[in-house]
Amino acid sequence: MLGQRPGRLEAQAGVGSGHDGHPRQLAEVLSQSLAGRVVLCDLFGAQGGVLEHNVSVAVVRRHKRASLGSLATMVHLVRQQVPELGDGAQTVCLQTMIMAGALSTYCSPPPSLLAAYQEEPELALLHVDLRSALRLVVITAIMGTLPRSGDPRRTTPAPPRP
Repeated sequence: MLGQRPGRLEAQAGVGSGHDGHPRQLAEVLSQSLAGRVVLCDLFGAQGGVLEHNVSVAVVRRHKRASLGSLATMVHLVRQQVPELGDGAQTVCLQTMIMAGALSTYCSPPPSLLAAYQEEPELALLHVDLRSALRLVVITAIMGTLPRSGDPRRTTPAPPRP
């Protein structure tokens, strides 16, 4: 997924354009990309609760090393789009992957639930669209992670006070 995204991120999120739309544009690109890869999202969701419990230590170590490489690529791409995230880009990326895993399960209702929504339309309020939910999660993670004045996570020193 990440190997296909750099050009698209640059084109759609506007690298270096310096306007305030970067977080929203980045959220749009990431949510669209992830929502189009439901199986990948399902694997994110199964990773910690199932997959990592049923393999050897050697397999887990190889997988985690590969995951660190993918995470580093994603962090680099996110930092290019929203440089003010600084080291917080890693937090955004981890939260995005974890929530993509959780949401993919929640957003793929079984036939019985779809039937219940059809029979009682007011219940459909609980149905969540994966792409929309991911967009909200990503933008919330980005905006919540951006450094603020006086925030100890701030990656650049705050200007001196008069």
